[in-house]
Amino acid sequence: MLPVEVCLSPALFDFRNLKAGYVAVVIDVLRATSSFAAALEAGVKWIVPASDLEQLKILMNNGMLAAAERDGKKVDFADFGNSPTVFLSSDLKDKMLAYSTTNGTKAIALVLDSDKLLLASFANLSAVISLLSELQQPVLIVCSGWKDSVSLEDSVCAGAIISGLSKSADFEPYGDASIASLALWNEARENLQHYCSKGEHYNRLRNLELYNDLDHCFTLDSTEIIPIWNGEVFVKA
Repeated sequence: MLPVEVCLSPALFDFRNLKAGYVAVVIDVLRATSSFAAALEAGVKWIVPASDLEQLKILMNNGMLAAAERDGKKVDFADFGNSPTVFLSSDLKDKMLAYSTTNGTKAIALVLDSDKLLLASFANLSAVISLLSELQQPVLIVCSGWKDSVSLEDSVCAGAIISGLSKSADFEPYGDASIASLALWNEARENLQHYCSKGEHYNRLRNLELYNDLDHCFTLDSTEIIPIWNGEVFVKA
């Protein structure tokens, strides 16, 4: 049986059981992993995650567009914030995008040296489950959370992936965090957005009146695009 382990926040990454040989899946439902997929769908050729705003500025000076968000708000000097709906309404064909966010890109940085790395959200849920089933490797899911704390929506999404993979005889939850995530998904699945609206970050974005983004991020399977790391940049799987 292939294990599926969950780190409920980046702060727990060092305490994981899987150390090597796994496919890493990063989740930041609100909103980085949802937005990476949307940007690629809008025509972006590839995306470079930036560890901080200074690196982002260097990439901008090299001719890349910049997307950046801090505390849910667009960074002033960036071309874009962290909005999937803004990307989907933009013409970004063959553009190159540098990206930095409060939580998502920090979680991504933890697993850049994994065997394989892909980004998941509710938007591409079925596509991610299908690809993981094909790869037939152990899976480590890293939830981006909020500033090293656990976030409800990322944990639920991790459970959704586990649920999908568990339908195959090849995969099983590994560890208490995986079991807890699966239980959350089973409770949330019938009314997903309403359930996750209890979460702190959902309400943070609702207070910023980002209603279109919230609706998009809780729409299941709106895209088949999976951002995948090729060793240098994120591209379409």
